[in-house]
Amino acid sequence: MKARVLPIASIILLIAAVYFYIKARRYEFIDNLGSFITISIVLLMGLGIYYILQRQGNQYAHISSRLGISSIIFVLILLISFEFYKPTFTLADAEVKIADYYSVKVITEESGKISYNTDSFALHTDCYLIIGKEGKKENRYLFYPYSGEMTKINSEQE
Repeated sequence: MKARVLPIASIILLIAAVYFYIKARRYEFIDNLGSFITISIVLLMGLGIYYILQRQGNQYAHISSRLGISSIIFVLILLISFEFYKPTFTLADAEVKIADYYSVKVITEESGKISYNTDSFALHTDCYLIIGKEGKKENRYLFYPYSGEMTKINSEQE
């Protein structure tokens, strides 16, 4: 069983990295959600290096099961913190809300994330920038994905 802990932990880390990528992509990697992927991959690389060293018979081979189990616990902590940290609304949700509230046709290809820092000490500073068409006129809207607040940005041309 001890010999299988590191490979199992590595597989779990790889699955976690893929999970973080798929989920964070829906939120446009807003507020550094991509860092969860990076942490998983760095930890996976560390386990891989350790696994290679263990195969060469180094002096730390006896701690492999503890390292694997602690990696699995770390991944569980990452998963829980990701679920608490991720925004309430995805970009697709935000586009639908803007289209309904302001009665505009959203230009999906031009929507994305933007850092709109209203408070330098705020935990979440990124917003979705959504572009909507009202007739021939394009308007820009900010959507805060954690609370669902939205506002129209006045353009300089008006």
